[in-house]
Amino acid sequence: MTAARPGKPRKPAPSKRPRRPSAAERAAARRRRRLRIIAWAAAVLLVGGAVGFAIQRSQADARAVQALGVQTFANLGQQHLQPGQDYTSYNSKPPTSGPHAPAPAPCGVSRQPIPDTVQVHDLEHGVVMVQCRPDLDRGQVQALEALGRSYSSHVLVAPYPRLPTPVAATAWTKLLRLDRADTGKLRRFIDRFRQHGPEARVACPIG
Repeated sequence: MTAARPGKPRKPAPSKRPRRPSAAERAAARRRRRLRIIAWAAAVLLVGGAVGFAIQRSQADARAVQALGVQTFANLGQQHLQPGQDYTSYNSKPPTSGPHAPAPAPCGVSRQPIPDTVQVHDLEHGVVMVQCRPDLDRGQVQALEALGRSYSSHVLVAPYPRLPTPVAATAWTKLLRLDRADTGKLRRFIDRFRQHGPEARVACPIG
């Protein structure tokens, strides 16, 4: 019986040492790490700045509300009504939010009352409504109209039959009631709340 021939011993596989990155590759890796750190830092600062701005704006609004005697009402939403459809269940008079007509009224001065459903659409776009009783003294009416014309956009002055007080200004969820045409208070209200609606910065139709 023939004996099996011993196989040839296998040579051990040469060990492969990891290649050491070159100086250029190490420098590129350091640059990538720095860029990632900078990007994360910028993102943190951006988010923090946005939060800080929102807090400051909220605090400023609260101070303005307290100083002027502004009422804040619950947001009734932004539902668009069908053409010709009416809505009467607003939580303030004049209204400050809620279902509204498909199209807003032109900004500026109107000698005709603006329907509630129409003016709420204006408020949604950041318009401030300044309204008065139709029988308000003509001199006060002229002062309100001059105030409205002093703004290039996003202010609408109009009469409002059966207004609870002689003068009222509204913005989205905000209402200022006045017993006369106090243009100083009205201007402060306008400057604080103009273009603060949920769709602020939308172009205001010009009458």
